[in-house]
Amino acid sequence: MKKKTRNAILILIGVLVALFAFRTIYRNYNFEKDNQFLLELKSKAGAGEVTSVLDKMEEIESLSNPIINSEYQKWKKKMYARFVSKNEKIENTSGYKIINDISTIYRNYWRTELLKENPENRTDTLLYSLITDYLVSNHLTKLTKDSLFKTIKNDSELKRIIEGEGFKADFKYRNGFQEVFIWDKETIDTYEVTLPKDTINATVVFIENYHLNGYDNYASMGSSQVGGWALKESATLYCNKSDYDLTSEKFKVSYLKHESLHFTDLNEYPNLSSADLEYRAKIIELMYCTEKTMYEIILQFLNGANSADRNHSHPYANFILIKNLSKSLFNLEYESDYTNWKKTPVEDINNAAASLYKKSEERLQNNNSLTKII
Repeated sequence: MKKKTRNAILILIGVLVALFAFRTIYRNYNFEKDNQFLLELKSKAGAGEVTSVLDKMEEIESLSNPIINSEYQKWKKKMYARFVSKNEKIENTSGYKIINDISTIYRNYWRTELLKENPENRTDTLLYSLITDYLVSNHLTKLTKDSLFKTIKNDSELKRIIEGEGFKADFKYRNGFQEVFIWDKETIDTYEVTLPKDTINATVVFIENYHLNGYDNYASMGSSQVGGWALKESATLYCNKSDYDLTSEKFKVSYLKHESLHFTDLNEYPNLSSADLEYRAKIIELMYCTEKTMYEIILQFLNGANSADRNHSHPYANFILIKNLSKSLFNLEYESDYTNWKKTPVEDINNAAASLYKKSEERLQNNNSLTKII
């Protein structure tokens, strides 16, 4: 090979290496910081803080990391279409007019209430008025309008109509929002779940095909959603199957153990508030998590923590749990810096969580009629 050719090849290789190095550095630039920022925004949106998220996106036009910025811009565009310009076109998936109409009423209600800056101004009066008018005007109920409006909030008539169309439905009130989950395909399985005090056989209903999936899924463009819930009356756990790899720690710990503790607590401590139930179930996650998921869960709890309203059970439980762990692990009132949590050994977090569980259990064993432990 001629010297000139060899030199040209070496120069080319050097340029390619330099470009690769530059690209790698550029891609990694502020990756973790920007990623945490975006995850925090999505978490806040899912918790109902849409107005503050929109304000923050107005303030922050772009992010420095190109990968995260690309995702940020796509999500921002969707959020603006849904909540700012309101020109989003939602395609209903059920193929049934009644189900689609009910879904539209709920989506419009969520958008209206999510855009109220003061959560105290939120109301469900218009929602139930619209549902009443819809059911009566479309001859879907034998009840009179006055009679239906007086009883509509128990959701039984709406549930009857939805199920009459061949769908399943579950109604909840979370974080100040009325919501309905509508699906039409499910499978059932049983699991043996080991908890600190005992081992239970859990019946799990896997929801496989949602048509309406709660206010947080709507508020966050699908970035946040309910993973599942427990029903005391039927001794059953419900699971959003699309949210889990059933072989993963996320399913085995963050879903199965979390929801199974809800079930046992609902039976053993029937007066315990929602925030306290969530606090104990989140402790269980941290007791059993390994390095596979521990720091991801800690980040979720940090991003979703908010002590403003005890009735918002998940954000409030996140805040109290992080606060109590901060005292134990860092001797601080509240450690909000995720980098310090990542430096903490998993075993230390496991042990600190176990200590918090023991403390809560001792209080409840002394008085199982308590409504609050946090």
